[in-house]
Amino acid sequence: MSYKRRSSQQYVLERKKVLSSVESKVKKAQKGKPKMSKPLVTTVAKEEKKEELEALGKGQPATLHYKGESVKGSAKIRYETMKTEPLVKTLHMADGKVVHRKFVGPEKKLVWVDDEGKEHDKKDVKLMQETKDGRFVPVVVSKTKDIYVEPVDPRVAEEFQPYSFIEMWGEDEGGEDALRDFAYDLVKNKKVGAVEKFSHGFGKVYVGFIRPVLSKDGKSFTVEMTVSENKKKHRRWMTAEKSVATAKKKELKAEPEIPKMW
Repeated sequence: MSYKRRSSQQYVLERKKVLSSVESKVKKAQKGKPKMSKPLVTTVAKEEKKEELEALGKGQPATLHYKGESVKGSAKIRYETMKTEPLVKTLHMADGKVVHRKFVGPEKKLVWVDDEGKEHDKKDVKLMQETKDGRFVPVVVSKTKDIYVEPVDPRVAEEFQPYSFIEMWGEDEGGEDALRDFAYDLVKNKKVGAVEKFSHGFGKVYVGFIRPVLSKDGKSFTVEMTVSENKKKHRRWMTAEKSVATAKKKELKAEPEIPKMW
């Protein structure tokens, strides 16, 4: 009797997938529906971005020319003045209306008038702060007599829009010595002096940033404070990477570096 030799090789049979009743209904319902090439979220985001840019306006056209050590060229640009809101928004009100100071007549008489031109009695005029939720709260803003300074990273000051500059100096030798120590500490630690609240009075509130300024010969110094009532807000962001169309263009190359020969 002969025996056939069994093969050690095994085979796996692939079964045809049988859909469940639920899967069958879903598949049937999806038939005939067009496939979306891009997600709806992306389309909505692009539309919102387009509307946002249209709301900002076109700005003023100009051509910017640049000539550096390794790059030179021109760029078609648009520009506009940065629009900012005061950190502390104050206004004067009388009889429930916003009023403004105005000097009238040859004698330059000071009067308070609203937007409709109606005059209001000075004793009814009050300084108010407009809060974020739209309320008006009476406040008192007096001239700053004590200036409190805190050393901070210089990059903090870059976020604020300068309004004006104030120069400070010592009233006597003791004041000069104290300012000298103060200035040395800022320079040594690479800091600027931050003033959280400063005011000349008249209803305006500022923040300040103090830096020592050394003379050209290095023998004398002064102290300068930049005051600001607004924080900068950038709205015209551009992508940091080049677009596909720009990347295909010939790159501007740097001049070859020549070694020093003598």
